Amino acid sequence: MSRRQVLIGSAAVAVAGAGVPGGAFASGRGGMSLRWLGVAGWELLVGGRRVLIDPYLSRLPVFDGEGRFIPDHPLTVREDLVDRHLAERPELVLATHGHYDHLLEIPHVVAKHGSRVIGTETHRHLLTAQGVPGDDVIVASGGEHLDFHGFTVQVLRSLHSQFGSYGYFAPGTLTAPPPSPPATISDLVEGGSLAYQVSAGGFSVLFLSGTANYVEREIAGLRPDVLVLGMSGHANVYDYTARALRATRPKLLVPSHHDDMVTQLDDPALPPRGNPAAAAELAETARRIGLAARVLDPELLRWYEL
Repeated sequence: MSRRQVLIGSAAVAVAGAGVPGGAFASGRGGMSLRWLGVAGWELLVGGRRVLIDPYLSRLPVFDGEGRFIPDHPLTVREDLVDRHLAERPELVLATHGHYDHLLEIPHVVAKHGSRVIGTETHRHLLTAQGVPGDDVIVASGGEHLDFHGFTVQVLRSLHSQFGSYGYFAPGTLTAPPPSPPATISDLVEGGSLAYQVSAGGFSVLFLSGTANYVEREIAGLRPDVLVLGMSGHANVYDYTARALRATRPKLLVPSHHDDMVTQLDDPALPPRGNPAAAAELAETARRIGLAARVLDPELLRWYEL
């Protein structure tokens, strides 16, 4: 696979310069452009309209010097990075769940751009506690198929990753806003997990990108052109990668949530791509099950035309 082009059947995914506004480069046959923001964050352009998924550029240093997780690490947004890399207004922000590395920066994005958000009832409560107007949050639980008149968003019920203990960090739901704004990463509870399929002009991108788990019955038969799949924390999820690929049979596979999450975006030591094992696992699984799909191992902040 060349760095400049990845084929989806007869269509092309061409690389554009990082930071170049999506509307400035020619549309591919899919009419969408995509770039990875790091961790599980994505930016999608659909006919010049922007959609964000789990934007998270602050990459909080949530491990101490001995590699131990810091559950009471304070919530802080690196507004300089968010404003630099997300300068253009997104029309919509899709939250896959409520954890800090998915929800943290959404209040800043909404305050700056007036964007609308899709998330669960718990996500709405967490966001309103941080100053997001309640009317700016579209509450979803999975099953919704929303028409934004130019593109659609199908909301799918999903699941969080299952770690070594078969659990995960900060579970929980809310039926009302918390009494005080979230202050530490543990205050941003999962609050239910969602997946999203964005479609326009007969072309679709399925984002199972925020966790490494899913409800197989929800995704079976969707047939997206592109599958963006979370690729960490799935050791205890049975046949995780193969079941996702068999259920959806996409043409292009893209790994997500596959970097170290903490090295800063402006640190020269940050690798330009995530863990190469993620793309390798996708390629090997596709080969093993006889799926004629290609794999794109994305570079951070680089645009790809679909």
